[in-house]
Amino acid sequence: MFSRLDNYILRAFIPTFFLCLLIISGIYIIIDLLQKLDDFLEMGGEAFITGLRYYVYLFPVIIFQLFPAITLIAMGIVLVKLSRNREILAMQVAGISLYRILLPVFIVTVVLSFASLGNQEWVVPRFAENLETIRQTSFTSAVTKNLLLDDKENNALLRVWKYDKKTQRMHSVFILARYENKKKKFTLSADEGRWLGNDTWLLTKAVKHIYDERGRWVAPVQQIDSLEFESTITPMELGKIKLDPSLLNFEQLKELCKTEPDNPRNSLLFHSRISYTLTHFVLLLLGIPLVVGFERLSKNLFLRVGLCVLVCGIFYSLTFVCSNLGTTGMLHPILAAWLPTVIFGSVGLLFFDMMNM
Repeated sequence: MFSRLDNYILRAFIPTFFLCLLIISGIYIIIDLLQKLDDFLEMGGEAFITGLRYYVYLFPVIIFQLFPAITLIAMGIVLVKLSRNREILAMQVAGISLYRILLPVFIVTVVLSFASLGNQEWVVPRFAENLETIRQTSFTSAVTKNLLLDDKENNALLRVWKYDKKTQRMHSVFILARYENKKKKFTLSADEGRWLGNDTWLLTKAVKHIYDERGRWVAPVQQIDSLEFESTITPMELGKIKLDPSLLNFEQLKELCKTEPDNPRNSLLFHSRISYTLTHFVLLLLGIPLVVGFERLSKNLFLRVGLCVLVCGIFYSLTFVCSNLGTTGMLHPILAAWLPTVIFGSVGLLFFDMMNM
């Protein structure tokens, strides 16, 4: 059972958490709505119903993505209030350590972590197909972004930042070809790829790196104005509506890894799903010392909340960079999935240990 102190802390934290959840989710939806405003205007009378369905399906995805950040920001706001009223100091004078004061919040964080995971495992996959259908038929028009395709026949992986269905042109293309032993054969970056037919793409302004069978780079770097590249990936394949693997649950991701073992993105998503369960605690370990742990910051409490937001931004930015490196094969998928958690977790443990408890 929770003590009176625990109930007091929780009564301050839980309403703040849900308020932050509504505000941050609302900001996310407003920004997304403004980006899609032209698409909604073109829909005419169907815009309201389409938008309502889309954001109802998208809301569980937003919650899963932002849950750790919302937890940290809500915690920062609560601790700022307690610090301004000298309540934390009064508790410590009464002989209660900061560890004990924060214990109920960490317990609630465990519950929220499991709730977030349950949301991703059962709620998001249930609406994934509807969400992806609306997204790709109503908002992407003729342009599809961030495609990752596996050309099994040529043992190559293609990453396309943008593909125009009307002109059949790829923009910002990255190709990773492999030997039979899975080592890199060559990597190819091109500004644009145009479909020529007969399983051939014409790549322009390409940069090619060649590797031997041991995976060692062979000099020099080749810069090519135009290059024909044969691939079984056709415009029809690029134009298909595909379910985003990030919307799948754990078992579906595991099965996808078995069916497409050479696709590093699947392995990355699988291990990211595991590491993501620790994100709530990692951000708390790093954010709490910025709010109440160091006396030098005590004069500006709102600065600490801003630092919590900054910590979240840096964490998500590092996660994004590592994900891109892991998807393109430049970083091992397991390392790409766990690196942000390990780095921020280590720094967080160090900061937490340095606090004045």
